[in-house]
Amino acid sequence: MTEIPGILAAAEERYRLLLAEAEALLRSFDTATPEAFDEMMTRRQTLVDELQKIDGELAGVRQGNGAKAADNDALGRFRRLQEETTRQIIEIDALVIALARERLGRLQENMGALARGKTALHGYERSGRERRPGFNDTV
Repeated sequence: MTEIPGILAAAEERYRLLLAEAEALLRSFDTATPEAFDEMMTRRQTLVDELQKIDGELAGVRQGNGAKAADNDALGRFRRLQEETTRQIIEIDALVIALARERLGRLQENMGALARGKTALHGYERSGRERRPGFNDTV
């Protein structure tokens, strides 16, 4: 059975890495390639999966023989760190979502302008195809 301090140290490290990934995404939002974005999201999902596994281990330890007073204190400190880090990640993700929505709005405006330009171009092309008045072939 793994000791609670070891489990908590692993969980704290994963939360630190998850927060660092969220910050990196915010910093590189305008410059990241689609591939880099995919890699960041994959790393984040891996960390979340690892944290869920660790949560299962912690639940198993708490349901077992019971924790010592020192372990209970460490669990309490970890829960506070977990809440604070999760709050920070949610705030950063909210900023990233706002930036993404802003970018989407600009892209939609640009696409609308392109569509209007295409419609106008087709209108000009059609008007050039109309039969122009000219000399009659019999003249």
